[in-house]
Amino acid sequence: MEEQGISPNVVTFNTLMSVYVEQGKIEEVFRVYDGIEGRGLVPTAATYSTIMSAFKSAGDAFAALKFFVKLREKYKNGQLIGNPADWEREFVKYEKLAIRVCHMAMRRSLAGANNPSGTALKVLLSMDEAGVRPDRSDYERLVWACTGEEHYTIAKELYQRIRECDGEISLSVCNHLIWLMGKAKKWWAALEIYEDLLEKGPKPNNLSYELIMSHFNILLNAAKRRGIWKWGVRLLEKMQEKGLKPGCREWNAVLLACSRAGETSAAVNIFKRMIDQGLKPDVVSYGALLSALEKGRLYDEALRVWKHMCKVGIDPNLHAYTILASIYIGQGNHDMVEAVLRDMFSANIKPTVVTFNTIISACVRNSEGGTAFEWFHKMKMQSIEPNEITYQMLIEALVQDGKPKVAYEMYIIACNKGIKLSAKSYDTVMEACQDCGAFIDLAGLGPRPIVKLDPSR
Repeated sequence: MEEQGISPNVVTFNTLMSVYVEQGKIEEVFRVYDGIEGRGLVPTAATYSTIMSAFKSAGDAFAALKFFVKLREKYKNGQLIGNPADWEREFVKYEKLAIRVCHMAMRRSLAGANNPSGTALKVLLSMDEAGVRPDRSDYERLVWACTGEEHYTIAKELYQRIRECDGEISLSVCNHLIWLMGKAKKWWAALEIYEDLLEKGPKPNNLSYELIMSHFNILLNAAKRRGIWKWGVRLLEKMQEKGLKPGCREWNAVLLACSRAGETSAAVNIFKRMIDQGLKPDVVSYGALLSALEKGRLYDEALRVWKHMCKVGIDPNLHAYTILASIYIGQGNHDMVEAVLRDMFSANIKPTVVTFNTIISACVRNSEGGTAFEWFHKMKMQSIEPNEITYQMLIEALVQDGKPKVAYEMYIIACNKGIKLSAKSYDTVMEACQDCGAFIDLAGLGPRPIVKLDPSR
């Protein structure tokens, strides 16, 4: 054009910039823009819109915000030529474009692996500094982009901003956040959102309820596994306080925590409270209560619970039968233990290694080492293979019964089968053999097993 004596105007440059944006040649866009001012031409609203579109294609939120702030200052200082009312309308468009650039940049950062929340949070803070304020819908769209547990920080920040906008928020967004907080193991943060739904709205729906119940169940299961029964009780009370209704599953988790911790009175109390809530205990409930009573050596009370369980029509399972056998061992009633095993076979419930381990363990607890050895042979007759726990309990029983040589032989048999026994079993055999003074080749025990460190410490 210039060779033919035609001087390009700003419209020509705007068109060229738009072509470069479509082609993804962002550096060329900025080169052309620099040429506009270099030629003494005055950029138009279309020029600035094209520049913002270039930042959008580049995904450079910080540069877009910097450009927008600079342009706004020019407008305030009266450096832009044209009708102020027209420019005011244009600036609404520019701000929306800047928000879109930032939105895209944050979505890209959330999809990345390198500190996604940190990068997105920096963009949000830069928007605050630039005086660019997205509306509620912009924040909610970003929330949907938060799907990983590493997005917890930015998701929580977005939630607070949405609440501050106009007090309204989509229920589906809240449910997504409750799910995300659970995924990130931020259980109490999830509960806070649920509490906000109850207090501020919108009203929670079935999905909200199911999500928060699933989070509570994860916590209750953790309490069950670790035997933290007091924590389990507090969780139940928290659920009820928030209008949630714990069912058998939740109450059973606390019952099992009491059983694991050997808290007999607590288990009885929880069982009663469960019934008071109008719930019908199942075989898991009764099994947990039986186990707690057995650990507390309340054998007569346990047998009454067993009879009541059968009376109300609840069929015992393997765990319940195993506890019953342990109860009779505790009473020294070995004939009834045999009867329990016969009942199990009649009910098509086959005893397992856990069943016999429980019986052997109860014998050891009652200092009946010889009887424990008899049950070991009965276990073998049932073609049930002993495991590590079996041999450890058996070794302790044999040493109790004054049979260190047999305990030594059992240790060797277990090792030859590839079963790794604990350092405690090794020490028990070693000390018993040394104390008795019998001629036993202690070198046959091999090296002392390495003590496993508790990873929680």
